[in-house]
Amino acid sequence: MIDSLTHPKPSFFQKLKEMINPSKKVIEEVELDLEKVLRGHEVRVINTEHPIQLLLGGKDGYKLHIYPNSEIITDSDGGKTIDCFIIFDPSKFYNRISGFLQLKQGDTIVIGKGNEEQNNIFDFKKRVGDRHVTIAHIGNALIFKDLNTDNGTILSALSKPREISRVKNWKINKLRYLIDIYGGNIEPLSHSQAFETLKKVNKILKHEEYRPKDSRKMPGGLLELPGNMIPIIVGDLHGQVDNLIKILSENSFLDAMKDHEAYMVVLGDAVHSEIDGEMDKFESSILMMDIICKLKLKFPKQFFYIRGNHDSFSPDVRKAGVPQGILWEKAILKARGQAYKEQLDIFYDSLPLIAISKNFIACHAAPPKAKATRELLINTHQYPGLARELLWNRLQRSNYPAGYVRGDVKRFKKTLGLSSDTQFLVAHNPLSPDDCIWMDVAKIENHHIVFSGRQFAIGMFTKIGKKLLPLKMPTEKLLDKINNLPKIEV
Repeated sequence: MIDSLTHPKPSFFQKLKEMINPSKKVIEEVELDLEKVLRGHEVRVINTEHPIQLLLGGKDGYKLHIYPNSEIITDSDGGKTIDCFIIFDPSKFYNRISGFLQLKQGDTIVIGKGNEEQNNIFDFKKRVGDRHVTIAHIGNALIFKDLNTDNGTILSALSKPREISRVKNWKINKLRYLIDIYGGNIEPLSHSQAFETLKKVNKILKHEEYRPKDSRKMPGGLLELPGNMIPIIVGDLHGQVDNLIKILSENSFLDAMKDHEAYMVVLGDAVHSEIDGEMDKFESSILMMDIICKLKLKFPKQFFYIRGNHDSFSPDVRKAGVPQGILWEKAILKARGQAYKEQLDIFYDSLPLIAISKNFIACHAAPPKAKATRELLINTHQYPGLARELLWNRLQRSNYPAGYVRGDVKRFKKTLGLSSDTQFLVAHNPLSPDDCIWMDVAKIENHHIVFSGRQFAIGMFTKIGKKLLPLKMPTEKLLDKINNLPKIEV
């Protein structure tokens, strides 16, 4: 049945508002029962604790699902405001790497094939208009307005128990798989486990895939990745273990890596918190290294770590006056001992410094300011100045005149035989404290900065369809919850 609705009676204040300002349009407020057809008008949906199906273009239109992006395990305060909804194509979302939209509290979004970002992540049909429908997130309600499209928009509630819990259960299964990879609860390994795990990782790095041999007959500084797999590129994590767990439990990243369809590249600096008051604390960094090692053991050909400037015990490594390199060494010696510290030195010295594919170039910090050939990048151990630029340099700005500029990026691509359209990704240098992705920085086309260590959002890149695209996802406190996951109701 179409348009089966419950209409709540208007409150005293609503009536008073209409008397004072009778010309003001009142939005129809509905609870979705079965379906609601919109053709050029709008409704406020108030039962948003249930996910919603959206058909753009009528019965045979393009299907989207809208789910509250609630935490995996929610607290028991039922009146909690929903901070964010996610909008996705259910035919892609559950079985392969795909894009999705976020609708945060107070935001409005226009959905339609006139939006380039949406065309990159959705396969809109001809029935979908360039500006098809608007969705506003106000309080716990969603306001939908069909923008006078020929075929309309159909809303319906996904009310079956399996539908309501589908996203939550899907995420829980991914977290359980992560626990299997780790070999138990996500907590610091014992001294002996940590040492043996790191030793095994160092053995893999001696013969790491996709790395041409340098003059020592060892894997060189260059990682040449296949173009027929999907890259998952993660920026600085800086000890935010929750963010890494969130990335691994989102989308279908783990499944794609397991099926050899994708690889993950972390652009260094996974350790050393940048949060005020925590810069001299290293518990989360120790756990982060344990997780990274376990991922490398599980996915030796699918998980790669590029060295960053914080991947060192150097006195040069400091933040806000805190000598993190020196303190990191002391923390490692205290927690794991000298033998582990020596293995970690080997790990750092064995890491690649730059990754290249036909789709992208990625390193921690910057392109070289001098001409750098493929041969030089393979033999970075012989060129400390080149290595330092890849690890430490920054974009040229008024307070950093020695930084790199557009010409350095252009020359680097040309020297490597890559087109100007090749995406060049770096981390290391967030341009503001309130974002995590910066596109075409300093007006350098196809040059982007990505940061994954924020407490409010996580930035990353992945290939969706034929394009390497930025993804932002909200952070979520998962570490305290992953070891006590609820049972999934069948």
